[in-house]
Amino acid sequence: MRFEFFVSRRYLASRERRGLISLITIISVGGVAVGVAALIVVIAVMDGFDKELMERIMGSSSHITIRHGWTDTIGDYQRVVALAEADPDVVAASPLISRKAFLSVERRVGSTMEGVRIEGFDLQREKKVTNFVRDVCLGSAEPGEHDIVLGYVLAQTMQLWIDDPVYAVTGLGQFATGPHPKTARLRVCGIFKTGLFEVDANCAFMSLDAAQRIFLLGDVADQVHLRVSGPYRLEPIKRRLREQLNDPSLVIVGWDELNPDFFAALKLEKIVMFIILLLIVLVAAFNIIGTLVMIVIEKTREIGILRAMGTTQRQILRIFLLQGLMVGVLGIVVGSAIGFFICWSLNTWFPIQLPAGVYGISQMPVFIRWETVAIIVASALLICLIASWLPAWRASRLEPTTALRYE
Repeated sequence: MRFEFFVSRRYLASRERRGLISLITIISVGGVAVGVAALIVVIAVMDGFDKELMERIMGSSSHITIRHGWTDTIGDYQRVVALAEADPDVVAASPLISRKAFLSVERRVGSTMEGVRIEGFDLQREKKVTNFVRDVCLGSAEPGEHDIVLGYVLAQTMQLWIDDPVYAVTGLGQFATGPHPKTARLRVCGIFKTGLFEVDANCAFMSLDAAQRIFLLGDVADQVHLRVSGPYRLEPIKRRLREQLNDPSLVIVGWDELNPDFFAALKLEKIVMFIILLLIVLVAAFNIIGTLVMIVIEKTREIGILRAMGTTQRQILRIFLLQGLMVGVLGIVVGSAIGFFICWSLNTWFPIQLPAGVYGISQMPVFIRWETVAIIVASALLICLIASWLPAWRASRLEPTTALRYE
């Protein structure tokens, strides 16, 4: 293999008509470098947004949810919490009430009513499971028996502030005069902001006891949600939980099962962008084909001499494949260096500011996943190898008599 490498390295810089072939070689290297750099930067930005989004989703929702069907409550939720926390991979468990209600505000010019989802938390346990309590940006994060904490967008929509009164209409209650809407007067004690518009615009939370009271429930929970040490490997944890709980009526759902279409769309978007940008490397591969074809034409006599001296077709094939790989490797190294430098610059020197009201974040996130870089490098190398195959195969098929006929 040392012989093929030596010859391919010498052939790549032609002594005769060196300027033209060297220029085409530089263009080929530059094309591969631009393609690899563009892939690294764009995919790093997309991975950054994915990471930021996943952190916000993980912060505002649990990793695993245990519920009793879709409508039934869990009466023995304390047992479920205790058994779940006994699993070595479960960091914390917390019961909650999660139900829809209307919030109403009485004003002189009329009333405002909004449909919301009210979450009732065990506040001490909830701090270990989600970030709802930690995301409170105004007021108190510890709502009392008659207090409620609103999402930032919801508070703006209803024009509510700290200490303002609000009425929660939670359903029909049986009274002496018949069924009437159950209305509870609450005080806004805090406002939270997760950065996820749907959550900030449609959710509010209070203590578990208060939620049980306003929804006319006993000591029950709608769900028990868990935080685990490995949120991306949930199947073994869910399997152990089913065995520990030993209750077929309990449904165990992972975070990835709640919004499968959304996560599938994110994955598809990244794949499509990867394929589109890989076309840049494909264009550079045509330059590699042109470079090797010109070298084969120029070196026809030398190839004939090598064949006459006993060099095999396989060795000739390897010589020109190595030339294409040299161009590809050099382009990948240069492109990777450029891509990493741009990503580092975007994180440190030249951060791009974003409208926080639109994206929920104020700076464009850039995150490099090394497994993604490995896929980019492997794909670029494969394209360069395929592009080198045809000229290398044509060179290996040259017979000594044909190559030296006119010499």
